Amino acid sequence: MMGNTADSAQATNNNSCAVFQNQFAEIQDAIESYRRDKRENVAIIGLPYSGKSTLISAIHEAYASDIFLVEYGSQITSKRGLLDYQSSKPIFVMDGCQYLFSRQIGGFSVLDDFLEEVVTSNSLFITTWNLYAWNYLRRVREVERIFPRIITIPPLSDTEMRECILKEYTDAELQFIGGVDIELPSFLGIERREVSLPLKKEPVRVPFPRFSFDTLVLRKRKAEETLSDEELVFRKITRMAEGNPGIGKAIWKKSFEYPTVNLKDYQPVRIVDPLVRKDAFILGVIAMTGSTSREYLEEVAASEYDINPTLYRLLSRGIIMEQNGGYQICPEAVLGVHDLLRKLRIVWE
Repeated sequence: MMGNTADSAQATNNNSCAVFQNQFAEIQDAIESYRRDKRENVAIIGLPYSGKSTLISAIHEAYASDIFLVEYGSQITSKRGLLDYQSSKPIFVMDGCQYLFSRQIGGFSVLDDFLEEVVTSNSLFITTWNLYAWNYLRRVREVERIFPRIITIPPLSDTEMRECILKEYTDAELQFIGGVDIELPSFLGIERREVSLPLKKEPVRVPFPRFSFDTLVLRKRKAEETLSDEELVFRKITRMAEGNPGIGKAIWKKSFEYPTVNLKDYQPVRIVDPLVRKDAFILGVIAMTGSTSREYLEEVAASEYDINPTLYRLLSRGIIMEQNGGYQICPEAVLGVHDLLRKLRIVWE
């Protein structure tokens, strides 16, 4: 294992990841446990744009002398591109592990090699995974047994969203246009619970009605508040983004014309028309990988159909975008895509 280093003192006071302090502390605890000869590999899970890489970057900055950092941004198709295991550093931090497999014949060979290396190594592995890929791999590879310490990226609060967005500005240079309606959470909701049913090997998630007294109190308290234009804007952004920092930044960018921030004219991406099954399948592949090349999509689709019409429809609706040679979900469309894929059961929950 490894002894204490000067980095540990720095890590306890690290402020580069202020919005994820609890998750940062949990990873610190995993590292300190590893130093005491208790190894618990870490999986950091979240939706696209949720801040996984931000958290990883802060950990790397705090423990730089002990960490070997690997950042995957595209599909890894051979073990040669997987990782340099000759590194003398005791901790491997790996960002974007959803790129280690593909849903095609032979598509798990790299992932299986990686998992074999993890279970036979004495090193600590801190990894990030796309939520959809992780849920899928839990079923087909039981990855939670190899990465038992699972950290889910939480939504940001209004204050955290403000801090995340405004760190590049000064308060004096911005003007906020108020009059923004805030949609408060409903005190009636649906909660999915796992229920065991006859003839089913695995529990089934069944919706149950849920009443939240705390939300009812919150609605009453919020109705009595008097908020500034700035507070209204960031509360609205946080609600629209459901606390996802990447989505929040995208909403901000589309509402910002220096030096004015105006949410009144912002039009969110809406997936109104049901996508045909072919479109939804390709959309699910893109969502699971994060950034996907045309070649990979063609391989997944095989010769069953032409993906060009599907890509055209998704691009023209503002659901996906082409960036750095790959296709990915537009930040503003992530939540709508998430709901659609769950509804059509394209992704695992």
